[in-house]
Amino acid sequence: MPQYRFSPTRAGKLWCAIFAVAALLFALPGILNLLTPEREAGTDEIRLGSLGYDWEMLLHDEQGEVISCSKSSNVILGYLWDCDGTLIQSLLVEGVEDEEVTLRRMMRANLAEFPPEDAPVFREGDARMVIDPRYGAVGMSLAGSDEREGQSMIVLVHGGPEVPELADAVWFQFSRQPLPTPVLLLLDDITPSVPENDFGFLEELQMENV
Repeated sequence: MPQYRFSPTRAGKLWCAIFAVAALLFALPGILNLLTPEREAGTDEIRLGSLGYDWEMLLHDEQGEVISCSKSSNVILGYLWDCDGTLIQSLLVEGVEDEEVTLRRMMRANLAEFPPEDAPVFREGDARMVIDPRYGAVGMSLAGSDEREGQSMIVLVHGGPEVPELADAVWFQFSRQPLPTPVLLLLDDITPSVPENDFGFLEELQMENV
């Protein structure tokens, strides 16, 4: 039976090539770091939207700077950001006929139950907001127009001390208005909490709107 064997010279060349490629791969991250702008470690710019859609919005603070937080991969659909314990979840859905009903479904899927019937509701143009005072959760939606008619961008902010500030940033992005004073007062009196079934609303809400 024929047998084949690399000669020492060819084997040496092969290993040299392998080591050269490995060295390049290990050095590549350092090279890229030198070529890219500095950003806080482990953070990315917050883009509200959803996978598979071209409708996205950068989230800005009061000074007009883009807010950066840790992007999570714990969801299949939509985007999830962790801002030092405060969560921002966003999703685009289609076929929405009632913004408030869709918001309540989203909050029920995430918080395990619908917001109370008397939960505060705010409207500003095409933007809607529902607040669940039990968890300090703020759900907001923006109805699409023109080529995006029938779509709705939905965002839930909850679970941490930065809820008022981040909800204010989202609401301003949606309505060009600051968060209403009654909302700020309400959120200031609430201790935010994260439900046990966190991260679940994105998939369930998408299925309900298929």
